[in-house]
Amino acid sequence: MSNAPESTARESRWIGRVVDERYRIVEVLGEGGMGAVFVAEHLRLRKQVAFKTIRAEFAAHTQAEARFEREALATGRLDHPHVASAIDYGPLPEGGFYLVTQLVRGESLSKRLEAGSLPWPQVCLLGSQIADALAAAHALGIVHRDLKPDNILLEHRRDGALHVRVVDFGIARVSGEQATIADVAQPLTRMGAVIGTPGYMPPEQGTGQQVDFRADLYALGAVLWESFTGQQLWQGDTLVELLTRQLGRAAPSLRADVPEAMAVMIERLLARAPAERPGSALEVRDELRRLVFGNEVSIPPGVPRALRSRLRCRAAQRALSCPRRAK
Repeated sequence: MSNAPESTARESRWIGRVVDERYRIVEVLGEGGMGAVFVAEHLRLRKQVAFKTIRAEFAAHTQAEARFEREALATGRLDHPHVASAIDYGPLPEGGFYLVTQLVRGESLSKRLEAGSLPWPQVCLLGSQIADALAAAHALGIVHRDLKPDNILLEHRRDGALHVRVVDFGIARVSGEQATIADVAQPLTRMGAVIGTPGYMPPEQGTGQQVDFRADLYALGAVLWESFTGQQLWQGDTLVELLTRQLGRAAPSLRADVPEAMAVMIERLLARAPAERPGSALEVRDELRRLVFGNEVSIPPGVPRALRSRLRCRAAQRALSCPRRAK
């Protein structure tokens, strides 16, 4: 186990360094066992970016380099407001690699949920943004395969709204007719190996079977359920125990204030059989938007004032934009 003060000192030595004559390291954003994430300034564009590194000793002996490249190639194709896209990728002079992405200033959804559950309209709004990002990825044949609260970042906008950015496509898979990037399409592990995060993987992924876009829909269902409850959906001391609970139990019921249509949607997303899940992320996105912005929606108590005001404003705008019926 690495020594934390030593790690902090090591990363702080990057401050002020210029990489590839265009990225000046400004501050440490986060650090981990294999590398760190910095805020950097693109000297030519005079724009701040996120600068992720992986140290040489890990790039040489693990699949981290392959995951770095996979994230760069996958998100480099995704120009979407709810995805933190890759901008650049390359080797470091001392060994290891760097990956430059859009800078997201905000907290993860997992960090936000430590403070408790969210009001159902806010869950619908965040969920619709996540589903929109997934729809864009799926349209390009990209399956995230590791969607979870840690990989959903929330930016605070000036009007108080939360803006979602889906990150970490490091184990993404490209499938289908539009899978044009051969390197990204290659599996990172041998056939039958489990890749993903227990608790968010659907049963077919947890048992090492081939997965498609519906794996992301299952993970989205788990994320939405946890956003409503503030608790982890599936738990177990081992992967086998966790999968046994997934296969043998239905997800616990949601709060009474959650609309029935929302509860039904989550039940469909968490279906054990992929064929029983919604047909696309677009379908999920549209249903979540309808639940929030439909004229029939009533806003329950406990919704933050700023969010309540925005919902009412959007509902009013929607009503005014509808054509009047002829008398």
